[in-house]
Amino acid sequence: MSAFTPSALWRWHCQDDVLLLDTGCQSHRTGFKPAQLCSTPIAEPFTLEHAEAYWLFWHQLESLGWPVEHCFAAAVDAVAGQFFLRQVGHKSWWFEPISHQYQPTEGSLVLLKSAQSLLALVLCQNGECARLLLLQHGVNLQSKPLCAGQVLTVLRDRLQPYAVKLPQKFAKSA
Repeated sequence: MSAFTPSALWRWHCQDDVLLLDTGCQSHRTGFKPAQLCSTPIAEPFTLEHAEAYWLFWHQLESLGWPVEHCFAAAVDAVAGQFFLRQVGHKSWWFEPISHQYQPTEGSLVLLKSAQSLLALVLCQNGECARLLLLQHGVNLQSKPLCAGQVLTVLRDRLQPYAVKLPQKFAKSA
């Protein structure tokens, strides 16, 4: 079993004023403070529901070709953002509208358009809004810096699907 495979040993804690996941082998510190959380976990187990979301996010992130450590960190941050963070108002004015009918699904990789396009992972969708985990640093339309690992809620019209670029295979010649 890999160190990145969920097990009964995995536990959520708040320590040093941050939410972390203890896997028994290592601890992953999320960027989320206790004041941002719905509840403050004290040795709360990593549930089956958390594991299902973790694998959904992991498989999407894996398609980016990232090292396993980066996929693990982003997948754990996504689970924490989905299950523990309080809801916040949308920040759609930070981004340009780019689609009209796009309906992202949980775990989708999407792009947000601001000063540049930013890659994000959809944590959940509710009505006209989607909750996202940013996967890249960047700036919004007001030139405010945005950090990878930040969770945002935006209107769906600010999103477009991200097309994973697969390596092109050429036929062998004689």
